[in-house]
Amino acid sequence: PENKQMKKAALLIALFFISTTAFSQIDFKKGSVSEVLAMAKAENKIVMVDVLTEWCKWCIELDNKVYAKKEVSDFANANLINYKIDAEKGEGVDFAKKYQIKGYPSILFLDGDGNEIDRIYGYVPAKDFLEMMQDYNKGVNTFSYLKAEVEKNPSNIDASLKLADKYSMYSETDKAKDLLNKIVEMDGSNAGGKTDDAKFRLILFTEKDEKAKQLESFIKDNPNSDQLKDAYVALSEAYYYELSDMPSADKWFKETLTKYPNDDAVNSSYGQYMNQVAVGFADKGTGPEDYNKGLGFIETALKYVAGSVNEASSYYIQSKLYFNLKEYSKALESVDKALKIFDRKLYREHKAKVEQQLSQK
Repeated sequence: PENKQMKKAALLIALFFISTTAFSQIDFKKGSVSEVLAMAKAENKIVMVDVLTEWCKWCIELDNKVYAKKEVSDFANANLINYKIDAEKGEGVDFAKKYQIKGYPSILFLDGDGNEIDRIYGYVPAKDFLEMMQDYNKGVNTFSYLKAEVEKNPSNIDASLKLADKYSMYSETDKAKDLLNKIVEMDGSNAGGKTDDAKFRLILFTEKDEKAKQLESFIKDNPNSDQLKDAYVALSEAYYYELSDMPSADKWFKETLTKYPNDDAVNSSYGQYMNQVAVGFADKGTGPEDYNKGLGFIETALKYVAGSVNEASSYYIQSKLYFNLKEYSKALESVDKALKIFDRKLYREHKAKVEQQLSQK
């Protein structure tokens, strides 16, 4: 029996190593910022700093969908010093102020002296994330690199477009617009294939009333643009989030889903839209009819957010709706599903409210 137990233990250990290799993760170093920078200096590497918060759902998505990819973690572990810091705890508070962090996740790339090489703002899919890591590690396509390229050769449209995106990321909107307008002037016929990209980005800077009109025109005038999918999503979202026009949002989301079936970005956008509609019923509903309508929207949302961190949001909203209907057992089941995906303070507090109601029964 003892021998069997030992064999079983050995098998479990082997399986553990197989599974951890198969789901390779980034080795994030522990310690203070200064210790991590010193490590980078000693090893002549740059530091990748993931600046996060406890409530940041896209930070969870980054862990699950990007850092879990073997090609991403292999490159990061071999070439960079990797570090996570919470912007709301300890030295993370001053760190976030120093580097003017405005949203999460923000992934900073620093040299050993703490000088910023560049950053990635928000959730970026694994393929693009890997390319950016590789570029920054080589010192290519960074903010300073692109500025030098455009100064040296102002007619370099590709570098100009990339630099405009950098200015947008750093909230230097006027500089971004200037560059985008120059691209449109330089290549009105779109021979280089970047003028449509520039036009699309310029539309995103326009006021909300004008934005929807211009996006509709862009879709009509640029049927072969590589920005077409993003334009469809931007238009659908603009109608709901900026213009509060749900019938138009429904119409354009339906068209987008038909044109781009099974697309992750489109599904994510639509699922989040359904979540937001359901939240309205959870927070502002006046009775069972409203709450049940909200549950219908959540059922739709769950089909589109399955496997993503937004699934946690769906279950949390579902739990709130059940809570409003006084169906506390179902509310508990839903919030537990949310917590399994994303262990968030907001969800824990809601669960405590549900449990309190159940204990009074």
